[in-house]
Amino acid sequence: IRIASALVTSGPNETLGLDSQYGVEVAIKQRGEILGHPIELQAEDAGCSAEGGQTAATKIASDPSIIAVVGHNCSSSCTPAAPIYNDAGLTMISPSCTAPALTGPDTHVPSFLRTAHNDNVQGRVMAEFVYNVLGLRTAATIHDGSPYAEQLQQVFADVFTELGGTITAQEAVNVGDTDMRPVLTSIATGSPEFLYYPIFIAEGGFITTQAKEIAGLENTVLAGADGMISPDFIKAAGDAAEGMFISGPDFSFQGERYEQFKADYEEISGQEFLSAFHSHAYDAANMIFDAVEKVAKQDADGNLIIGRQALRDALYSTKDFDGITGKLTCDENGDCADPKIAVNQIQDGEYVPVFRNGKVIGEIRGFDIAVEGGSEAMMEELPDLGGRKVTIAVENAYLPFNYIDLNTGEAAGWDYDAWDEICRRLNCEPQYVEVAWDGMIAAVSQGQFDVAADGITITEERAKVVDFSDGYISVEQRLLVRKDEDRFTNLDEFKANDELIIGTQVGTTNYLTAVDFVGENRVVTFDQFGLAVQALLAGDVDAVIIDDTAGQGYVGVHAEDLKLIEGTLSSDQLGFIFPKGSDLVEPVNKALASMKADGFLEQLSEKYFSDKFTITYDDIAEPSYSQ
Repeated sequence: IRIASALVTSGPNETLGLDSQYGVEVAIKQRGEILGHPIELQAEDAGCSAEGGQTAATKIASDPSIIAVVGHNCSSSCTPAAPIYNDAGLTMISPSCTAPALTGPDTHVPSFLRTAHNDNVQGRVMAEFVYNVLGLRTAATIHDGSPYAEQLQQVFADVFTELGGTITAQEAVNVGDTDMRPVLTSIATGSPEFLYYPIFIAEGGFITTQAKEIAGLENTVLAGADGMISPDFIKAAGDAAEGMFISGPDFSFQGERYEQFKADYEEISGQEFLSAFHSHAYDAANMIFDAVEKVAKQDADGNLIIGRQALRDALYSTKDFDGITGKLTCDENGDCADPKIAVNQIQDGEYVPVFRNGKVIGEIRGFDIAVEGGSEAMMEELPDLGGRKVTIAVENAYLPFNYIDLNTGEAAGWDYDAWDEICRRLNCEPQYVEVAWDGMIAAVSQGQFDVAADGITITEERAKVVDFSDGYISVEQRLLVRKDEDRFTNLDEFKANDELIIGTQVGTTNYLTAVDFVGENRVVTFDQFGLAVQALLAGDVDAVIIDDTAGQGYVGVHAEDLKLIEGTLSSDQLGFIFPKGSDLVEPVNKALASMKADGFLEQLSEKYFSDKFTITYDDIAEPSYSQ
C-alpha cells in the first residue's frame, strides 16, 4: 500500500517539513501493515512555494500506485497542488496548510483536507489575546505574499479592528528579502504597540533582529505564528526574539499514546520535535490507514483494490476520529481539525505557552497580568493512572450527554468528550458500556462499573450508596407542554389544577421533583424520556418535567407541537458517580478542576449546550437494551 508525502524537506524551512515527515514515519512504524499488506512511503520535497508544490504534485499524480498524500506544508505549495491531485482523483491531507481559502466554500478543491487548524481560528485567537489580555490598541502587520501569511494577517487585522483596535499599517516583504529596514521604518511612522508578522523562519529572523534598530519600534511588541516555531528561528533571531509572542497549535497533549509517539519520533529522527505539526501529520496518515481498511476490497487473486473515490468519500465521512490532536471530524470543505490554538512567549530561548482556551495559563514577561485559575503546573500535577482501564456506564439515550448517531452508528456526546479528555489528562483508557438508566446507580454501587456518566443529579439520597464527583454543570428542571395548551400558562396554574398529570422518566431526579411539585398521584412514569414525550404528544399526559437542555432539544424537533413554559422547578448540579470509597474520585476531581481552569469545560458547553448542537432525538438510535 503506497502513500506519498509532499513536504518541505530542504531549504530554510526544512524543519517544518522534516517534523511532519517524522510524524508520518511514526504512523507507518506503529501501524506496520494494513489488511496484511505492508505500507510504503514515497517522500517528495514539495518546498514552500507554488513551484515546489506543483512539481511534487505532478510527479505524485503520475504514479497510479499511490493511493493518497500527506502534504503539503505551506499554503503556497498546497494551493497549486490541490487541482493537480483532484484531476488525478487523489486525495491529500495537509498537516499544516492553514490558509482559510483552502477550505472556503467558494474556493475549496475536493482533493484537499487538513488536520491543521483553519487560520480563521488562529487569527482570531491572536487578536483577542492582544486586545483583551495584553490590552494593546494599535497594531501593524507584515506578510510575505504567501496565502498563509497574507490571509492570516488579514484575519488578525479584521478581528482586531472588530474588537475596537486600530491597524496602523499592513505591509509586505518578499520571500528572500534580507533588508527589512525600509518596511519597518514605514511601519514605525504609525507607532504601533504591536507588530504581527506570521511569516517563515528566514524572513522572520531578519524582521525580528532589525526591528530593534528602528526608531519608533523600540517598545513595539513583536509576534509571529506557527511558521516560526522552530529551533532554527531561535538561532536566526537570537536574543532579539526574547519576549516575543508566537501563535500556533496547542501542544498540551498527554497520555501513554502521546508518550509512545514521542519516543518513536525521537528514535526515528534522532532528536526532539523540530516544529509544530508532527502530531497533525501522524493523525493525517492514520486517517488514511483507517479509511483504507473501510473501503479496500480483496479480489480472487488476493490483490487489494482501493478505489480513489471511495477512499476520498471515507475520509470526508471521518467523524470523532481519535487523534493525538483531538477528536477529528471532517466537514464538507475539508476542515477536519479539532482546532486548539495557544499563544507562546519566547522565554530564555524556549516557546512557553502563556494563553490557551481564552485563559492566561502562565507568566507573561513584560506585562503585569495574573494567571487565571491555574497554570501549566496544574496539568503537570495531575495524577498518572498508568494506563488503567476505566469502565464507564452510559445510557446512550440522553441528549446531549450520550447517544448513538443514527446515521453512523457511533457513540457521541458530552460524556464521551469529557471522559476522553479526563483519561487523556490522567493517562487512563476509557471503556464505555451501555446500561439502562433504571439499573445504573445500583450497578455502580455494587462495583459492576468504575463510574457512570449520564447527567446524574447530585442528591443526598443517592450519595448514601455512591460517591459523587464534584459538580461539573448545573441544569434546570422545566415543564414541557403541548404548544396549543391554554389551560395554564405558568407553574402555579398547573399545580392548582388537580386534574393535570405530569409524565417523566422513572428513577430520575425529574421524577422526585415532580412528586414534590404535585404529589405522587399526579405523576406517571416511563422507562425513557422519549416515551414520556410521546405520551404528551398523544394527549395521555398534560406536561413532562424535563431538564432544560433536553427540553430545548424536543422543542427543536417538534417546534409546531411543543413548548417550554416559563419558570424553573429546580436547579441542580450534575456529577459522575462511583462505587463508595473509589480511588478514582480524587484524580477525576483534579482533572475536572484543570478542565474548568483552562477552559475545556467551557468549550464543551459551547459545543453541546448552544445552538451549535443540532442533534435531535429523531437523529439517534435506540440503545441495545431497549431493543
